Amino acid sequence: MQLSDKAKELVINKYGKDHEKRLKHVFGVAKMAEYLADKYGVDKEKALTAAYMHDFAKYDDPTEAIGILDEKDIEECEKYPFLYHAYLSAEAYLKYVGTDMDVYNAIRYHVFGRPHMSLLEAIIMIADYTEENREYDTCIECRKILLDGEFNKAIYKSLIYTIENCKRNNELPHPQQLLVMEEYKKKSENKSLEELIIDNLGRVKASNIIVYDAKERSPFYDKIVIASVDSVRQCSAVIRYLIDDLAIHNYKIRSVEGKDTAWVLVDCFDIIVSIFQKEERDHYDIDKVYMDYPKKLIEE
Repeated sequence: MQLSDKAKELVINKYGKDHEKRLKHVFGVAKMAEYLADKYGVDKEKALTAAYMHDFAKYDDPTEAIGILDEKDIEECEKYPFLYHAYLSAEAYLKYVGTDMDVYNAIRYHVFGRPHMSLLEAIIMIADYTEENREYDTCIECRKILLDGEFNKAIYKSLIYTIENCKRNNELPHPQQLLVMEEYKKKSENKSLEELIIDNLGRVKASNIIVYDAKERSPFYDKIVIASVDSVRQCSAVIRYLIDDLAIHNYKIRSVEGKDTAWVLVDCFDIIVSIFQKEERDHYDIDKVYMDYPKKLIEE
């Protein structure tokens, strides 16, 4: 049995008789999550599993959090009670279904996301807001934006509306909501491939970023971006961010060479990105190869 089937069975057994409307919502989220996962190249099995489990603890008594959540989480949930079910649902996933931390985080942060969330997390968050059974005008508007291919804009709009709803109810929005809204406001802007690459290098604090103009030198690509990082882990993070972010903006990556090494080459068709650990860049002195190319140094 696949994990998504196990999660589906669990939620049916829990909500099938007494909460049919909630179960219908869960199935709607799963349908939208599967569609988005397919569209943006995310593991559909993970998306379905997270979707089925995201509201698993929706009607659980908050007192059940004692002994399951740590004190910091409980304190946060007491201030923002709508987080109880998300945090407890994530713990239920670990207890009954699986151990994948991306799935866990997608469940835990599905209410309004978190800064720098993964693409799977973002998919579950916006699928929850826009699934076909949501009949609020704001949800319908965001669903149209989403299905028109403007993923980041749909998330940005949904956050505007949820924050406005908090204010109408005389509630303070969670500080993370505001941070995520600002992040997706920037993400929703139309950006060039170069800008997206630079943004994602900046997310991991890459250094000595130089863009070389190769239009007059190469028939295969327009630009070469070279950047330095401190570790393989830092490099792996920027590759993950690039794959997710470029997919959302309808850019493609042809190949990634040298994963988990000190020099990774990412072929983005029009732009080639070389990410070096600092010592490796010094060793190969790669910038000397392009010393005669027009170049632009990106500020730290």
